[in-house]
Amino acid sequence: MAAAFVPAAGVTPLRRGRAGAASGLTGQPHAVAAVASALHGRRVAAAAAAAPLPRATAAPGGPTMQVSSSSGAKLADMLDSYPRELRSALLLLPEDADITPVGQRHTKIMATIGPSACDPPALLRLAAGGMDMARLNLSHGDFAFHEKVVATIRDINVNSPFVVATMFDLGSLDSVRLGEFSRAPALAKDDVFTLTVRHMPEYSPSMSEVSYDGFIHVAEVGDTVSAQSETGAYVEMAVTDLTSTDVVCRVTVPGALRSRGSISIRGKSLSSSGKGGPASRSAGEEGVDGADVDFNASIAYSVLGCPPDELEFAISQRVEYIALSFVESADTVLAVRRLLARRGANIGVVAKIESADGLRNLESIVAAADAIMVARGDLGTAIPFELVPSWQARIADVCRRHGKACMVSTHFLESMVLYPTPTRAEVTDMTEVVKQRADVLVLTAETASGRFPFKALATMHAVLKRTEGAVRERLVETRRGVLAGAADTPALVTDDEWWESGVGGVAESIAASAAELANARAASAILVFTQKGLMASLVSRYRPDAPVFAFTPTPTVRNKLTMLYGVRPFRLEFQEDSEATISAALDVLKERHAVSIGDEIIVVADVLGGSHGASDADCRRVFAEVARGRGASSLSATDVVLALRKLRLKVSDKLEAELRMRTIDVADATSEMSVLRARGPSESSSSKSSERYDYDRFKAIVADAVEVVHTVQMRPV
Repeated sequence: MAAAFVPAAGVTPLRRGRAGAASGLTGQPHAVAAVASALHGRRVAAAAAAAPLPRATAAPGGPTMQVSSSSGAKLADMLDSYPRELRSALLLLPEDADITPVGQRHTKIMATIGPSACDPPALLRLAAGGMDMARLNLSHGDFAFHEKVVATIRDINVNSPFVVATMFDLGSLDSVRLGEFSRAPALAKDDVFTLTVRHMPEYSPSMSEVSYDGFIHVAEVGDTVSAQSETGAYVEMAVTDLTSTDVVCRVTVPGALRSRGSISIRGKSLSSSGKGGPASRSAGEEGVDGADVDFNASIAYSVLGCPPDELEFAISQRVEYIALSFVESADTVLAVRRLLARRGANIGVVAKIESADGLRNLESIVAAADAIMVARGDLGTAIPFELVPSWQARIADVCRRHGKACMVSTHFLESMVLYPTPTRAEVTDMTEVVKQRADVLVLTAETASGRFPFKALATMHAVLKRTEGAVRERLVETRRGVLAGAADTPALVTDDEWWESGVGGVAESIAASAAELANARAASAILVFTQKGLMASLVSRYRPDAPVFAFTPTPTVRNKLTMLYGVRPFRLEFQEDSEATISAALDVLKERHAVSIGDEIIVVADVLGGSHGASDADCRRVFAEVARGRGASSLSATDVVLALRKLRLKVSDKLEAELRMRTIDVADATSEMSVLRARGPSESSSSKSSERYDYDRFKAIVADAVEVVHTVQMRPV
């Protein structure tokens, strides 16, 4: 059933523009500010004595925002840690809200958004409490609900001190679900229960429809069927008989079935069944090379096994990541990457491992994806449950070796769906994941439909923070082993289209050196300046003790970096002089109280040095190579940066950022660039996306470019 998303009375909702971008932010109350003003109208000036603060404007017809004195001490301690123009967001939080300081926790938290916490005040509170990423499951709720949540999160990213990435979890034909129950069937051992593909107005208490008609072709007598229960565990049934429309089962593990709960057949995958269902269509069927919509539909059916409208919706919303369910080969990930490139969508791909075939092809899937999610719920029904912990640890290790983010999902705080405190076993489970140095822990029902979403988030934050401190003290030798064995791990920078041979290896060595130096000197922070996010991911791979503060000029890159272990990203305009950029970054961190005067920090940055320009022969060779690869006779702005990299040259950070922004997907930038333009004009945001560079223009840029010098600097603040 779709969850309702209803703004508070008197609130002006975001107007939606073309390509899903929020429009009309300037000149009207922001969604977060408007809703919170209406809900917290009595709160004003709790920290007025600490510093003069801008007052948030109430929604039309709403009262002036007030802040009660009872919460003033906590807010007053935090207010001067944030830029003045963003402080008003903190005043919109309720009195008992938690606020997580910058860089306090390395392991990230993804919260699933659902009816329990989906309106703007609730989302702002989750962001303040430590939600780094928001997961939206397209199997639940309608598109209007998800669109409004994405719009609110983008508003939070622009108008508050917090940064949250969004991920759409696409539905799958392998993710078969039961029907809707008005009352959950309570099944006892040896009860007979029938699963049917007949679609009828109503069913008897001992029968349920399943969401995929091909289910009937996969089931065989003797199979074990697992169905999600009301408690989050699984009811198990043995298949005893089959008809043309029904799968008759005998209950072996009792329980109450959850309405629209997931259901699977242990050890079997629908996408590889070859029984003629939608997921078995060939990728080469008619439509793959046709119009975009046909191409999307073909990929959706033949590769992902998901409804085409979900994939199209994900592309239109330009979220930071999409998660693919039941990934069983790298071909699935690569096909989606090609589709996203064809559509010009800068969206990362997360592969969910939840089947035996996915485990068999783990190495190649990890190499192809941006991140891996260990979906423990479905994985535990596909393999013996006692094997899940060892596979979880192995997947985390493989992801770290490949430099890919590892997410672990399901059952972390299942008891807190109904109760306000966790079990000791749940706390221990989270502790083990921290020891495995995974990037992200995922809250599912706890924040989506649970009774205590904010307390669940606070509990996970507290456990992760405390465990990281203990683990950091005990893993000195392990950390050294990781750094010493860096040469034995797979190279991360293998894309010869972007890097000349050897350049990527230098970048990896720089990242390893920065992590080792930071650990040896007990540095307070590592500063990384990155255009695409690559160097930040390289440093994160080595799990340094110090927080990694990544600075990038692009909002999309900043948002995507929230996934990485230990990385806290910031958006920063790069200057002509790299020293001016570093100084501006330090000002940001000092304002956020992330570093203090006298702290020792590590700075990873490219500087200009060595020889200028390149020979005419090298210029012509690289220009022709890049242009041919694009099937054109001229280069786009981003292609110019690519060609410079191939020549091992670099222009100023500011010019490079401008070149990138000229061809950035406008939908990727969403509302943020328009708000930033309103705050102050920027050359990069006003450039033409269609601008092209012929050879003469390219050569002129090369003449001003200088050889790249990678540096690791240790300096006091």
